[in-house]
Amino acid sequence: MRKATLPAVGALVLACMPAADAQAQARGPATTSVTLYGLVDTGIEYLNHAGADGSGALYRMSSGNVTGSRWGLRGTEDLGGGLKAIFALESGFNSDAGTSGQGGRLFGRQAWLGIQGNWGRLTLGRQINTLYELFVPADPLRYASYGVLAQDGQFANRADNAIKYSADFGDLTVTALYSAGYDGNVANGGEVPGNYRIGQEIGAGASYTLGKLGIILGFDQRRGTAAVTQGNTERRYAGALLWTDGPFSAMAGYRYLQGTIASPSLRAHLYWLGGAYAVTPALSLRAGVYRADRRDSADDATSYAAALWYTLSKRTELYLNAAYMDNKGGSTLGVANGGSVAPGVDQTGVVLGVKHTF
Repeated sequence: MRKATLPAVGALVLACMPAADAQAQARGPATTSVTLYGLVDTGIEYLNHAGADGSGALYRMSSGNVTGSRWGLRGTEDLGGGLKAIFALESGFNSDAGTSGQGGRLFGRQAWLGIQGNWGRLTLGRQINTLYELFVPADPLRYASYGVLAQDGQFANRADNAIKYSADFGDLTVTALYSAGYDGNVANGGEVPGNYRIGQEIGAGASYTLGKLGIILGFDQRRGTAAVTQGNTERRYAGALLWTDGPFSAMAGYRYLQGTIASPSLRAHLYWLGGAYAVTPALSLRAGVYRADRRDSADDATSYAAALWYTLSKRTELYLNAAYMDNKGGSTLGVANGGSVAPGVDQTGVVLGVKHTF
């Protein structure tokens, strides 16, 4: 009985294979790709006035001075009819210590899945916000250390529990994001039954290229991450102009911040102006000035930053970044992204390093 059944099953499978093959050919060949990628960015940094009281210099090894060290997986699958399934899992790490970045998250930089078509991309998960997606070209230092992120880190932030739409229509790019809880590390910081506004983030923006001129507009709003603060908001309105002519580019930007999440509430302007010049295909210079002006307060800050980047190969780059932060009143901004100093103390920073992409 057993010997008779096995040949019969084999014959049935062989008979079905041509039909299955014909169906696959009718659908067309499936195209699936998964890419492992990453980069390591490490340098030696000097910071003066680094102590809690504004004294003392700091010499340290630092990670992510031009762009954050990371490794990741990204992939696509052709679904037919112009549709693709897409995903990205990206893990940030600190190359100086080997620890995970973004608060110790495994995939703290990105973790999303979505669908892409001629109409754009719809993605779900932890994603960069709309300011991050749009404003990198508008920063003279392109989000390297000592640039616009030293003045406002929200320009490179991410949102958990987010649904995002992005599309490119020729010279026009549009994007919009909604998060039901932008920080999943906060207990009850989002997706709370009956309290949909807790930890909510909404963002939208667009960029348009008209010849040599680029125009960028963006909006971002976040709410408090507790039931008692869900009515408080932090709104950012930003715009920038980018002019590119051969090896030279110039950019100017503005951001208005209106916030009631922090205490006391604040209103603040941020202006920046700068440019870049490709001296040779391998050597480029970048420089910018950033001015933060808090309304009804003397706690203002102006930073001056410059960068020299030299490309050794398609994968390896040397860099030298330098900046000076001039704090007024009780301002505590440091030159490094997310850094701080004693109130009213100025700071100078220099970092020399190497970046390798794989």
